[in-house]
Amino acid sequence: MDFLNIYPNIPVQIERGKGVYLFNDSNKRYLDLIGGIGVNILGYHDRECDEVLADTRLTPHLSNYYLHSLKEEIAKILNNLCRTESVFFTNSGTESNEASIKFAWKVNPGKIIAFEGSFHGRSLGAFSLSHIFLHQDFPRIDAEVEFARWNDPENLYCRGKDASIIIFEPIQGAGGVRVMKKECYKVLRELQLQGVIVIADEIQSGMGRSGKFLASYFEDFQADIITLAKGLGGGIPLGAVCMKENIASNLHIGDHGTTMGGNLKALQLSRVVLQKLKGHLMAHIRDIEKNVISEYRRDLGMRGRGLFLGFDVSNGAEFARIMRGKDYLVNIIQENTVRLLPPYIIKEEELREFFDTAKELI
Repeated sequence: MDFLNIYPNIPVQIERGKGVYLFNDSNKRYLDLIGGIGVNILGYHDRECDEVLADTRLTPHLSNYYLHSLKEEIAKILNNLCRTESVFFTNSGTESNEASIKFAWKVNPGKIIAFEGSFHGRSLGAFSLSHIFLHQDFPRIDAEVEFARWNDPENLYCRGKDASIIIFEPIQGAGGVRVMKKECYKVLRELQLQGVIVIADEIQSGMGRSGKFLASYFEDFQADIITLAKGLGGGIPLGAVCMKENIASNLHIGDHGTTMGGNLKALQLSRVVLQKLKGHLMAHIRDIEKNVISEYRRDLGMRGRGLFLGFDVSNGAEFARIMRGKDYLVNIIQENTVRLLPPYIIKEEELREFFDTAKELI
């Protein structure tokens, strides 16, 4: 095999997608509850996204040496949604988190706190703050890093009171779909007042997936830096670091850079995505939470918010295999946790049918 295959492959050869469905090489249709691991929030072949992809009038890539009104337009929308003052565009979630570490360090160098169960990316900086990779023998950044216990406010305060930077996921993804408690947000606010820079990694929980644009908004928490990616580019690589003015004002030419971060084609798609989110999709997710998910939450032991959900099964691999036979594609993490990140356009009846099928297996 010429392609380096280092992924736990799902034994399905996908040929095409339409709406919330994927089709294999035999034209079998599957309801996609993985959504490109949270990327394909508009599903497949959204009409407006297809129109953008077919438009040849705009050059897909220009060097970041050049200014362009589209960059300012999307940055302004993101600043309004994230309550920030400045945006740096990247190519991915990992790159957003990598940049956020550097940006925070420039303002307040020192001990960094992440959380047990965290996942922030695979480049060496983000990797060093990802607790789930502690067993991997790769080099780590030369900084003091500690991992606070998840959802333990006393432990967070104890470790954070002499910290410079804290990075957290409002809903841990790879760590098991676990929602941060209200009490931990209270500690984060207190530590912010003491001068700690707080980074909210909203790469998986943001972009409206929880029913609000940022999952941290459920506790009305304002981070100093917010990282985004996944569905931001409408299926094309795009990430963003949204930051407060006290962070941005300390950054200067040469401190950081990226060749293709914020390429114009991705920003065109981002305009479509953001317009649809503000228009109706976040309201649709809240309706699904109210009308469907609340009905099944107790029976399935479901965690998460909106369309970022997880529940545990006795045998994850077997559950996924059986569900494929019933025309559903699901993602298994932590061996036996089903993580659901479907496109936002999924209908209530489609999700209800899946949950009914899952209940029968469990």
